Amino acid sequence: MAFLLARRKEDLMTLAADLDLTFEASFTKLKLKELIVKSPDYVEDDVKKMLDGIAEERTKGEEKAEKEKMRKEEKEERMQKEEREYELEKLRIQAQRIANIPNSGENVQTPNKPIHETFHKFNMQEDISLNLTLFERHAELTFLPKKDWVQKLIGLIPIEIANLIAREPSDKCNDYDHVKDLLLQRFKLSPEKFRQLFLFHQKDDEKTWQDFQHELQTYFDGWTLGLKVNTYDQLRELIIADQMKKKAPYDLREHFLDEWSTINSPIELAKKFEDYEDVRRTIKPKQFKSFA
Repeated sequence: MAFLLARRKEDLMTLAADLDLTFEASFTKLKLKELIVKSPDYVEDDVKKMLDGIAEERTKGEEKAEKEKMRKEEKEERMQKEEREYELEKLRIQAQRIANIPNSGENVQTPNKPIHETFHKFNMQEDISLNLTLFERHAELTFLPKKDWVQKLIGLIPIEIANLIAREPSDKCNDYDHVKDLLLQRFKLSPEKFRQLFLFHQKDDEKTWQDFQHELQTYFDGWTLGLKVNTYDQLRELIIADQMKKKAPYDLREHFLDEWSTINSPIELAKKFEDYEDVRRTIKPKQFKSFA
């Protein structure tokens, strides 16, 4: 049991939550250890495995968060630079139109870099809809004719995706709305990814609360609509099933890992959990502890 005190406090708190124990953030490691050991679900070997898994997930999360922070800072810096270029070019073009001044070499200074070349390439690690939204915003801001959007888009996406567009019928491959629908269907994030984004999304200090509301709504819609949740009863079942998953012990999560994101019926989930525990009770009658 001394092994518990060698673990980080946040890992012990996560373990206590997984065991459905009641505790406060002010609890010391010693108090958390006593609480865990007294749990009716406490089995030392199982707890060690759970802690190993918790520590591994935390480490991965910390590494991912650090990389994401660096990537986000680099992206924000790049986007701010591009936004300044866009705004300057927009003001120049608007001034030309208001004054009805022709775009000639005598009265307009040619920018060092054509504005259409400032489009940034798609980051396929992000939601495709976010990439497309940014692309459309930039295209409108720079007055790029919509008939040229697909041609510009092809230069910003990986070659294999460009080939996908090229295989479309000739009357469709230059239709931006058709190409957009094609990309959304082919590369949209999974409902499970949208669920994680919805649950763990944090407000960006640089954005407004309205932006945050829109982002959460986008993630929630991606999660529910992706699972074809269209009625109140379906939404109720989805939320109940999700709550059951949060309360499930580590061994249940590990056992059903491959199908975890696809079981969204609380009735089906309860049956699978009961069947698993019946089998475990038979195999390990002495070590089994029923979970609440």
